[in-house]
Amino acid sequence: MTPLKHQIIFIHGWETFDSDVAYMDYLVQWEYNPYKRFPSWKKWIIDGLSDRFESFAPDMPCKQKAEYEAWKIWFEKLFPYLNNQKTILIGNSLGSIFIAKYLSENTFPKHLAQLHLIAPVLDNEGLVGESIGSFAFDTNRLPNLASQSDEVHIWSSVDDPVVPYNHAERYHAGIQDSKLHTFQNRWHFFGQSSFVELFLEIGKIM
Repeated sequence: MTPLKHQIIFIHGWETFDSDVAYMDYLVQWEYNPYKRFPSWKKWIIDGLSDRFESFAPDMPCKQKAEYEAWKIWFEKLFPYLNNQKTILIGNSLGSIFIAKYLSENTFPKHLAQLHLIAPVLDNEGLVGESIGSFAFDTNRLPNLASQSDEVHIWSSVDDPVVPYNHAERYHAGIQDSKLHTFQNRWHFFGQSSFVELFLEIGKIM
């Protein structure tokens, strides 16, 4: 029998809006190009660790007009597929605040080996033309994240034009024993073909 692998769950980011008008404005302004392709560090990590890790990267519902309750329903559909090996949970941008809200209000079915919050948005402070909408949560409950994972890693770049760097600092302050990984020129970690530092952290899991 083939041994079970450790598991990685990736929750992507995208957009949420306070009103239908704001959503429609976003669609009008979006520069659509069917030929444009972006490199994916997520796929790079999945491929590079495939010998030891099984990966789930669900396409969350209505990602261009995200609603927390819809994402929660979809996220929990993964639970029956969790095995008895180690689990790593990774959230990117809006995916980070989804995970933070979920873990602050709920108990994940098993204790996590690692939790990674990448370019994490915490609240509306400093956001330009965007809002966290239904993803808002009581940040006083951030300690609940530390209690559900052996390690909590926060990744942010000071030149991020989407989510201000201080969001990561406040996550770090609110989550005991978390590790803050700071970069100077990674923008929003979008469009990069690899993510060596994250790869190495995950690779420490035995």
